[in-house]
Amino acid sequence: METTGRRLNMGANPAAMNMAIDEAILLAQKEQPNPTLRFYDWSSPAFSFGYFQDIDAEVDIEACRSDGIELVKRMTGGGTVVHGWELTYTLILPRGAGEMRISDAYDGIGQSLVKAFQKLSIPAQCYTACSDATQTAQNICLTNPAEHDVMADDKKLAGVSVRRNRNGIMFQGYISLDMPPPAILARVSKDPEVQKILREKSTAINADGRSITRNMLIQAISETFNLGIAFHSSTFSSAELAQAETLVDTKYATAAWNFG
Repeated sequence: METTGRRLNMGANPAAMNMAIDEAILLAQKEQPNPTLRFYDWSSPAFSFGYFQDIDAEVDIEACRSDGIELVKRMTGGGTVVHGWELTYTLILPRGAGEMRISDAYDGIGQSLVKAFQKLSIPAQCYTACSDATQTAQNICLTNPAEHDVMADDKKLAGVSVRRNRNGIMFQGYISLDMPPPAILARVSKDPEVQKILREKSTAINADGRSITRNMLIQAISETFNLGIAFHSSTFSSAELAQAETLVDTKYATAAWNFG
């Protein structure tokens, strides 16, 4: 029998709430397994940072605040992601017998996105790491591809990171839809050399004159997403919302989590 799950097409939220919603869904998997594919937006420009990153070492925090850029740490690993001009998604799977291997999920996500891009006439392919590949701007997701990330013209269009614990498996991903303005990119790193690399190597789906909308991209992904799970349009529960609101107050909006 085919596994079923839910697809959530959610609106914009502050950075702390977006991360809290993802964790609330992850926590719910332990008692009520329900594979979930969530698409969402950001109510303000934001940078999210991988779990092992030191935000203070990466960016000028006060300058970001002055420019209205929200800063938040993710549960997943990886580097800095710029939010506000991309399509963000989260895939959350329950643990249990027969659970999908992380490598298989990464491959399935990447191949599904490539097919979605092809439906929209966007040439793309999954990145395959080479033994002699060099890594520049290693903490910036926009320029540093990893295995199964999606590329176009040797530039990264989509990336994803993972966190697995006793509650479930969470993949947080982004797809570069439009290019952030130079003033935002300049805040992604304190290092002028990294800022230069960002200007030269960043790209987005609409950077070459396309007019792909968020809804067009979601529709294409919904039609091609193939992990052996049938995702059906659904809603976020009131219990999950209550949990998310608690997590905002106790975790994702706190200095201890983000800067500790």
